Amino acid sequence: MHAGYPYLGQTIALMHVYPTVHADLGAISWGAIPRAEFHRYLEALMTAGLGERLMFGSDQTYWPELIERSIEGIRSAPFLSDRQKRDIFYDNAARFLRLSTDEVARRHGAR
Repeated sequence: MHAGYPYLGQTIALMHVYPTVHADLGAISWGAIPRAEFHRYLEALMTAGLGERLMFGSDQTYWPELIERSIEGIRSAPFLSDRQKRDIFYDNAARFLRLSTDEVARRHGAR
Protein backbone atom coordinates (compact mmCIF):
# COMPACT_ATOMS: atom_id res chain seq x y z
CA MET A 1 0.00 0.00 0.00
CA HIS A 2 1.18 3.55 -0.63
CA ALA A 3 1.68 4.34 3.03
CA GLY A 4 -2.06 4.90 3.32
CA TYR A 5 -1.87 8.61 2.56
CA PRO A 6 -3.84 10.66 3.58
CA TYR A 7 -5.25 8.28 6.18
CA LEU A 8 -2.46 8.49 8.75
CA GLY A 9 -4.40 7.38 11.82
CA GLN A 10 -6.01 4.48 10.01
CA THR A 11 -2.67 3.45 8.48
CA ILE A 12 -0.97 3.39 11.87
CA ALA A 13 -3.86 1.44 13.38
CA LEU A 14 -3.93 -1.06 10.51
CA MET A 15 -0.18 -1.64 10.69
CA HIS A 16 -0.33 -2.16 14.45
CA VAL A 17 -3.21 -4.64 14.17
CA TYR A 18 -1.65 -6.48 11.21
CA PRO A 19 2.09 -6.83 11.83
CA THR A 20 2.76 -8.29 8.38
CA VAL A 21 1.52 -5.18 6.57
CA HIS A 22 4.31 -3.06 5.09
CA ALA A 23 3.98 0.35 3.46
CA ASP A 24 5.56 1.74 0.30
CA LEU A 25 6.70 5.36 0.31
CA GLY A 26 7.61 5.71 -3.38
CA ALA A 27 4.27 7.04 -4.59
CA ILE A 28 4.03 9.88 -2.09
CA SER A 29 7.68 10.93 -1.72
CA TRP A 30 8.17 12.43 -5.20
CA GLY A 31 6.13 15.57 -4.76
CA ALA A 32 2.52 14.51 -5.18
CA ILE A 33 2.10 16.26 -1.83
CA PRO A 34 4.25 19.11 -0.49
CA ARG A 35 7.62 17.93 0.83
CA ALA A 36 6.89 19.24 4.34
CA GLU A 37 3.61 17.28 4.42
CA PHE A 38 5.39 14.13 3.24
CA HIS A 39 8.02 14.57 5.97
CA ARG A 40 5.32 15.13 8.60
CA TYR A 41 3.54 11.95 7.46
CA LEU A 42 6.76 9.91 7.38
CA GLU A 43 7.87 11.19 10.77
CA ALA A 44 4.51 10.16 12.27
CA LEU A 45 4.94 6.64 10.86
CA MET A 46 8.44 6.47 12.32
CA THR A 47 7.28 7.81 15.70
CA ALA A 48 4.59 5.12 15.70
CA GLY A 49 7.39 2.52 15.59
CA LEU A 50 6.76 1.39 12.01
CA GLY A 51 10.17 2.25 10.54
CA GLU A 52 11.15 -1.38 9.98
CA ARG A 53 8.06 -1.90 7.80
CA LEU A 54 8.45 1.08 5.49
CA MET A 55 9.94 0.49 2.05
CA PHE A 56 10.81 2.52 -1.00
CA GLY A 57 9.48 1.38 -4.34
CA SER A 58 10.14 3.55 -7.38
CA ASP A 59 6.52 3.14 -8.47
CA GLN A 60 7.22 5.53 -11.33
CA THR A 61 7.04 3.43 -14.49
CA TYR A 62 5.17 6.21 -16.32
CA TRP A 63 7.35 9.02 -14.98
CA PRO A 64 10.89 7.67 -14.53
CA GLU A 65 12.22 11.21 -14.21
CA LEU A 66 10.48 11.39 -10.82
CA ILE A 67 12.42 8.52 -9.27
CA GLU A 68 15.30 10.77 -8.20
CA ARG A 69 12.83 13.22 -6.64
CA SER A 70 11.29 10.32 -4.72
CA ILE A 71 14.68 9.25 -3.41
CA GLU A 72 15.50 12.82 -2.44
CA GLY A 73 12.21 13.07 -0.54
CA ILE A 74 13.48 10.40 1.84
CA ARG A 75 17.14 11.42 1.84
CA SER A 76 16.20 14.98 2.83
CA ALA A 77 14.14 13.93 5.86
CA PRO A 78 16.15 15.55 8.69
CA PHE A 79 14.71 13.28 11.38
CA LEU A 80 15.88 10.02 9.75
CA SER A 81 19.23 8.52 10.67
CA ASP A 82 21.46 7.00 8.00
CA ARG A 83 20.47 3.59 9.33
CA GLN A 84 16.76 4.36 8.99
CA LYS A 85 17.28 5.57 5.42
CA ARG A 86 19.21 2.38 4.60
CA ASP A 87 16.34 0.36 6.08
CA ILE A 88 13.77 2.15 3.92
CA PHE A 89 15.83 1.91 0.74
CA TYR A 90 17.04 -1.69 1.10
CA ASP A 91 17.17 -3.58 4.38
CA ASN A 92 13.43 -3.67 5.09
CA ALA A 93 12.72 -5.09 1.63
CA ALA A 94 15.55 -7.61 1.96
CA ARG A 95 14.08 -8.82 5.24
CA PHE A 96 10.53 -8.82 3.80
CA LEU A 97 11.73 -10.92 0.85
CA ARG A 98 13.67 -13.17 3.24
CA LEU A 99 16.96 -12.69 1.39
CA SER A 100 19.78 -14.60 3.02
CA THR A 101 22.91 -12.86 4.30
CA ASP A 102 24.79 -14.41 1.36
CA GLU A 103 22.21 -13.10 -1.12
CA VAL A 104 22.39 -9.59 0.36
CA ALA A 105 26.20 -9.67 0.20
CA ARG A 106 26.09 -10.89 -3.41
CA ARG A 107 23.73 -8.10 -4.39
CA HIS A 108 26.08 -5.56 -2.80
CA GLY A 109 29.00 -6.95 -4.79
CA ALA A 110 30.71 -8.62 -1.83
CA ARG A 111 31.93 -12.17 -2.17
